[in-house]
Amino acid sequence: MLGPRIAALRKEKGLSQAELAQQLKISPSAVGMYEQGRREPSAQLLVAMAQVFDISTDYLLTGQAHSSSEADALQRMLLQRVTSADRRLEGRTDRPFSRQELAVLFAAMLME
Repeated sequence: MLGPRIAALRKEKGLSQAELAQQLKISPSAVGMYEQGRREPSAQLLVAMAQVFDISTDYLLTGQAHSSSEADALQRMLLQRVTSADRRLEGRTDRPFSRQELAVLFAAMLME
């Protein structure tokens, strides 16, 4: 199902195989092979495709996006971690990270 999903998403974005290939820095024939199911994209390429299509890798792989409850749980966990780190940093004498810097840091850690 991955191949047809890639083809459908590409068409939905109004891209040709060559245009998608250019954005992903791969050959147009590779895009065709992925769409036909003759080759499987690497994990890095799946992430790049998800970014081009502005979707999650979950949706790309399974056809199902994160449920809203999962997204809410991730947001609560991130907020809890940022708040906890913020409290620990309040007592420091050197300049602590801002809330925004902490949020970016933890979001990057969660994506790995």
